Amino acid sequence: MSESLKALALVGVYLLAAVTAGSVLAWSLYGLVDHSYYKILSRAVLLFAALGLVPMWRIAGLSAVSIGLLPVHFLGLLKTYSIGLVVILPPAMFFVVVGFRVLDPRLDFSGLDLWRELLLAITSGLLVGVFEESLFRGVLFGFLRRTGGFILSASLVGVLYASVHFLQVANESAGAVYWYTGYGYVGQAFAGLADPGGYWDAFLALFLLGLLFCWVREQYGLWWCIGLHAGLVCAIRMFKVLTVRDIYNPYKILASDYDNFVGILVAIWLIFLFVVIALYRSHQKGAQR
Repeated sequence: MSESLKALALVGVYLLAAVTAGSVLAWSLYGLVDHSYYKILSRAVLLFAALGLVPMWRIAGLSAVSIGLLPVHFLGLLKTYSIGLVVILPPAMFFVVVGFRVLDPRLDFSGLDLWRELLLAITSGLLVGVFEESLFRGVLFGFLRRTGGFILSASLVGVLYASVHFLQVANESAGAVYWYTGYGYVGQAFAGLADPGGYWDAFLALFLLGLLFCWVREQYGLWWCIGLHAGLVCAIRMFKVLTVRDIYNPYKILASDYDNFVGILVAIWLIFLFVVIALYRSHQKGAQR
């Protein structure tokens, strides 16, 4: 079995274990806590996915050092976190200038709600950055990269990274709940991937973003990826907190319905960044000769 198939099989077993454990926990808690079954299930699956990350990379023959978590690079984290906050500004400002997104008139800058949202954005950004980068660019990319080329490894990871963002169910209500009910919800979530026409623009942007993260991982290490990812998540979340969209604006086609931000414009911006990076590296190599 090739390294690529081994990596995909390992991820499949890892996800199946997380879903099974999450389904059992959600079944146990449903009715005891004041939340919908789907919300309990999704949090439970994420919990077990996080807990299973270390066992998975050890089964894959990796370590905290080989995937890039050790040693910890706080300087790299801070640098790329700042870059993540800034790099998304051009598409955000474009949406503001053309009027697709406008400042939310309901905002109360003197209250605590805005500061609470900022704290949530920073916290969620860091959690998402650590978890997703450890899984995708740490374990999966690290596993594939041991024997495969960069383009193939980054492309496979990019496809998987983009795909998981569209695992959503259409109907979150639950009838009778059993320990295996979670499998049905996961099946519904994967069924959503069968209609790529509905999210191709966001998928393209997220795929390109996944490639960028893989390149950063290859050149600078995992902590640089974590910082960049955390900064991007924080910036996008706060931008959507501060603004509301104009659904009649002609430029809305540049933002996907996925989250009304990521879409064609972000994809074009990422392609521009790739071209700038390529030209800069070519110039550096020419200057060294």
